Amino acid sequence: MTVRRYLLAALLIAGAILYSSWVLAFVLNTGEGPFEGFASQLAATDQEHGILYRSGDLLTGIVLTIAALVGLTIRPWRFLTVVGWIALGVFAVGTIADSRLPLRCSKPACEAAQVPLTHQWHALTSTLSVTAAVVSALAFIIAIYVYRAPQAMWWAGLTVVVLFLVGTLWMLVGVDDPSGSHSWLGFAQRVELLSMSGWMVLVAATVLNDRTWRDVHGVSGSAGST
Repeated sequence: MTVRRYLLAALLIAGAILYSSWVLAFVLNTGEGPFEGFASQLAATDQEHGILYRSGDLLTGIVLTIAALVGLTIRPWRFLTVVGWIALGVFAVGTIADSRLPLRCSKPACEAAQVPLTHQWHALTSTLSVTAAVVSALAFIIAIYVYRAPQAMWWAGLTVVVLFLVGTLWMLVGVDDPSGSHSWLGFAQRVELLSMSGWMVLVAATVLNDRTWRDVHGVSGSAGST
């Protein structure tokens, strides 16, 4: 197996781990439930451990930007995987922007005050990164199916899609809840985040598996050794 494949897979797995920094709330944010509120509120500047979560997002963006650039060096290019790598890069840049434009305060503290402009920019960059993540995940998952990768990869991709759809639909229903009770929105978003980390691991698996490397990325064993 080539150095490039090891590097690419390692970057993707590192990105998945770093993007899961929200799990630290189980240990660090003991004053409130780990699923309370949105994950971005953990990184707000008025939070005691906010810098830790912001650093996690920043490092996620950096390593995935490198991964996207490395992925785009794969030859020959295949349409779906090129779309996947480009969208991964957009997600990475959006995540970096998220970390540099954090919420200035957590939601309860902001309700009684005017929402800072940075919150609007944060919402924009978050929307950009999530949209890019969806495009990238779908591109790679469709590639796994279209290019006839092993069936296990297809089922893993389907699991990622189902998790993401469950989290997204749950959030949409919760936001529109006329009772105004949003207590489960934080949990729904964590399901989304979990699926996004799963997507990164799935792409790493397509790189490490010899057959999928050939089928999905269109690279022969000999060509992949360069």
